[in-house]
Amino acid sequence: MRAMKPLMQHKNRTALAHTLITWLPWLWALLVAVWLFRWFGTHGYDDPFITYRYAENIAAGIGFVYNRGEPVLSTTTPLYALILAGARLLGVDIPTFSNGLGVASLAFGGLAFWGLGRVWRTKVAGCMGMLLFPLFPLLVTTLGSEVAFYLALVLGGFWAYAQQRYIAVAVLLALATLVRADGVLAAVVVAVAFLLQRRRPIPGRAVFVYLGLLLPWFLFAQLYFGAPFPVTLAAKRRQGLMPGSELFLPGLFAQARNNYWAFPGFRAMFVLAGAGIPVAVWRSPWLLIVGWSALYTAAYTLLGVTSYFWYYGPVIVGFVALVGLGAEALARFVAHSWQFRPVVAATVLAIAVLVLRPVYGGLVYLQAHPDTRTGIYRTVGEWLQANTQPADRIGMLEVGMIGYYAQRPMLDFAGLLQPAVAQQLGPASSYDDAAVWAFLQYRPAYLVLQEGALPRLQGQVAVQHGCKPAHTFRDPTYALPIVVLACPPP
Repeated sequence: MRAMKPLMQHKNRTALAHTLITWLPWLWALLVAVWLFRWFGTHGYDDPFITYRYAENIAAGIGFVYNRGEPVLSTTTPLYALILAGARLLGVDIPTFSNGLGVASLAFGGLAFWGLGRVWRTKVAGCMGMLLFPLFPLLVTTLGSEVAFYLALVLGGFWAYAQQRYIAVAVLLALATLVRADGVLAAVVVAVAFLLQRRRPIPGRAVFVYLGLLLPWFLFAQLYFGAPFPVTLAAKRRQGLMPGSELFLPGLFAQARNNYWAFPGFRAMFVLAGAGIPVAVWRSPWLLIVGWSALYTAAYTLLGVTSYFWYYGPVIVGFVALVGLGAEALARFVAHSWQFRPVVAATVLAIAVLVLRPVYGGLVYLQAHPDTRTGIYRTVGEWLQANTQPADRIGMLEVGMIGYYAQRPMLDFAGLLQPAVAQQLGPASSYDDAAVWAFLQYRPAYLVLQEGALPRLQGQVAVQHGCKPAHTFRDPTYALPIVVLACPPP
């Protein structure tokens, strides 16, 4: 019995260690989600508020519309709008709920990286993804939108594919496609990977489930909106044609150069990612994720859309995977050279500190420098709701936050709400030209203009048609005054 006691103690310690290793990633995910919500629970930017207004109108029984009585699909994320509408019916504040869902999605995405590392026997790559993905600054800046939720669904689909759970793959990737239509690219990558790796037909039940979840929405959208896809894609392609507009690929390089490579702490990530490229290409299962990011980048480049920072979320997923593969290759090289586990552990820890230090610095900066539009845009929107009539149409260039809080019919000079306005954008026009055309065509009761941003509309056309200043807003954190002009009916 005495001889058995040390053996039992060893087994107990081993079981305890296994339990800790199993639950530690989940504890990390919980801590990350709580911490991110404390720091960025009120984070926001203009574009998601378009979807918020759809959700508000759905919950209020007005319909799946932005402007009452105008069935135009101007949100790129219909499923996300329905989820937010459900939360609103329960009495939850939509922006707060969206941020909470976003941080939970980032935490889950990190867990998916960890799970893929275990299934694909590349634990270092998985752990690096678990640490880096939910904290990557660009992804955190997308909080409030559907991006984090979308990425979590795609990564969950990849995780299910690695475990050969094909019905779960179909469900998760169909939901991702309903959140953003480009989720179909993830399904294409998985289908190609299956055909190349398994060398047999794709399971019919999985295909049936995927299509069965998508078809009802596309049929509804065709009948309700007259088109199955959002009008915003055409608008952003038109924006990309304008002089001085930055397209998707140049914008990606600018993001990498100005926001990351410019800081020495982030350069180590680029080095690790570079080392990870040959590892991914050389028959690594992680090529599934890297290939999806590459296909997404190619598709958006070919579409010719203008650059928006939240478009780069899927690119970051591939970048994080490459960083993890670079760390995996370095750890294996050290293990092969020294064959001493403490040295390998110290190497992995050093890499983790190396990549997390600049990431934490980036988050500190973001937390201290929120979007300066948030306060003044909300103030403008609430003033409009209090001082205008419910039927008064209001024209402006950025309709997100102001439109959500104003709850008035909006005219968007960027063409996101009215497709006819988007058609005025092109190689020989500007936002000012489109705004003048929209003003003359729709004759809004009010204009909301950043001082000097649309000089022809504000200084000439609006004056000629009798528009008078109704209120001017100033904020010490915002560069220019915002002027509200009241315009007489035609």
